[in-house]
Amino acid sequence: MAGFISGLQASGLFQKSGRLTPQQILHRVRHEFQKETPIQDSWINTRPEPFQKFALKTFVYHGGVSRLEDQQLIQYDFLADANTGSILELKRNNFNAQLNN
Repeated sequence: MAGFISGLQASGLFQKSGRLTPQQILHRVRHEFQKETPIQDSWINTRPEPFQKFALKTFVYHGGVSRLEDQQLIQYDFLADANTGSILELKRNNFNAQLNN
């Protein structure tokens, strides 16, 4: 997971100048995931939501990416800062959905 976050930093998702649109954030997240394996689907909310973690208060976009890993559909959910595009949280969800070939 640290490698993924580092990849996002290197790709410029953590840039400080200029505000990214939800579509730009999703495009960059998709790009990083596709470096490992094709993705099945992705989404992002276009309305920012208030977010607080400890002393950090900001607005975030909630999004997700799904892809096949070992014949299972795996969903990743993320929260991206609405002002900077920084990924604040990334969570892997396994729905145990076995796919038949």
